[in-house]
Amino acid sequence: MAITKDEFIQSAVNEIGDFPTLSRRYLIGDPLITQSIAAIAAMLADVSNQIDVNTGETYLKARDVTVLADAAVKGVIPFATPSIARITLQNNGSASVQVLVGRVLLDQAGRYWRVLTGTTVLAGDIGTIVAWQVALREVSHTVAQNKAFYTVDLAPPSVGYIAEVSVGGYEYTPEFCNVDAGASIYHIKSDEFQTISLMFGASGIAGRQPAVGSTLALSLYDTEGEITLNVGATFTFEYSGVGDPPVVMTLEEVTQQGAAPMDIPTMREVCDYPGIYSENAVLLSNFEHLVRKKVPQLTFLSVWNEAREESVRGGSLDNFNNLFVSAKRDGTKDDTLLAQITDVLLTADDSYGVRSVPVVEVIEPLVITLSVPSTYDAESVKQAVRSLVLSNYGRTSAWAKRGSAKILKKDLYDLFRQNVPALTQRIADVSVDSIGDGSNRLPEQFRYVTPESLQVNSVEAD
Repeated sequence: MAITKDEFIQSAVNEIGDFPTLSRRYLIGDPLITQSIAAIAAMLADVSNQIDVNTGETYLKARDVTVLADAAVKGVIPFATPSIARITLQNNGSASVQVLVGRVLLDQAGRYWRVLTGTTVLAGDIGTIVAWQVALREVSHTVAQNKAFYTVDLAPPSVGYIAEVSVGGYEYTPEFCNVDAGASIYHIKSDEFQTISLMFGASGIAGRQPAVGSTLALSLYDTEGEITLNVGATFTFEYSGVGDPPVVMTLEEVTQQGAAPMDIPTMREVCDYPGIYSENAVLLSNFEHLVRKKVPQLTFLSVWNEAREESVRGGSLDNFNNLFVSAKRDGTKDDTLLAQITDVLLTADDSYGVRSVPVVEVIEPLVITLSVPSTYDAESVKQAVRSLVLSNYGRTSAWAKRGSAKILKKDLYDLFRQNVPALTQRIADVSVDSIGDGSNRLPEQFRYVTPESLQVNSVEAD
């Protein structure tokens, strides 16, 4: 536990008695002595806090750079997720219109979209296409050296983030799993600076090394991540041919909300899952991790098995060999989200059935009493505690996004000790009076603390 400034000052006062002249000056409040001791104590307290953080860094991952390095080792790539939209086409011309896969569209803000599912619309008729918000960036890379596991760093886009990458003539194989020597494959990795790289094979070991002077054709798909689109927003073709019939394109529905790469708090949670560096869903916890990795920006997700289901609702033959899913993502329809999650789970293990359980939002009451030293402003301390609790246990927190999550008193004490200086003083204290309403906890419950459900009281410390 870190030593506080007051404790260092007290240690200095205990020793100053051996120096009568300095002791007398300290007793009369000579600022030259008191300020020197206070300044040294403050610096030592900072060093002590750093040592305390370093001691538990392996387990706590308190620093952002540690989280990024951990994610890089475990294969969490900082890709963004593009929006996917269903677009209605009204053909107002006298000839049919064919929209092919890969054709480029522009929305009202000038963002690029590419058609995923094309269609042919007859004259005067209405059709539907599906497009995703990406811009294709083609890069030609010349291999500069003969090197095993040759690596190519990908330059970030001028606007947005990288969403997907492919290499002409090569196949993506995560972690070089089950790769024969000579196979044309590549692996994607990143580092603590979130630089995305492509790694190719090594001759005679796994895959093959690109020959010196050969050219690698890279296709990078860039996206702006989370964007705002309203139903009825118009789209246009990037290019239209001479004599093409007039077409009116409007947004029908956003089937997948775009998302930027994972932020640090989310990445810290994701990296806590066992086996995160592998996409093999061997353990139950890995099914939930796999869904979070493949379906980002979830507001809430809980995945559980028949044993957990029958522990709360009793046994039933209908539960046999089923996975239960309760999920919510703001801006996405529930049936669309469930279809995405079901596809991910069945791809991982198609021996299971997948059953959906509606999300139930539950507001979590929490009552805390603070004993604040009289030298601190009690209202400021209360506000600091409220901000900490709401950021760590509010509706958008990483804690709330996980099913069956519990607020633990020891976590609250550690949170306040590390972030509220007034509560680290010797006479300060914290009491967590009550958590929750005592009702049974169900795996589909989306629990979180709100400003109204959080009550923070304060008393003056003796």
